[in-house]
Amino acid sequence: QEAAGALLVELGRRFLARVMEELLRRFPPGALPPPGLLRTCADLAASNVFGMVPFLSSILGTLLPLLGTARADSMKCTLCYGKNGQKPGEFPEKTLENSKKNPQ
Repeated sequence: QEAAGALLVELGRRFLARVMEELLRRFPPGALPPPGLLRTCADLAASNVFGMVPFLSSILGTLLPLLGTARADSMKCTLCYGKNGQKPGEFPEKTLENSKKNPQ
């Protein structure tokens, strides 16, 4: 799963819309997506902060109502991983780094 996720992140650097379209189709209705899918979305967000903005509504609209259903510690850790952008404290650093690359 990690290798497939890494491949999707690399493809997402160039074809983010297509990758996210396919990943969002894999989100099961009414249930939390598999941990590997959430990690891949988090890695995509960390690698392309501004490109992920259009997908935030879809992702958060699906996940927020289901957060209370996360019972297993592994799923809770995965949700924290996604929320923090790989490692605790790394998301703000990635955002700052990307804002320097893409000033608006």
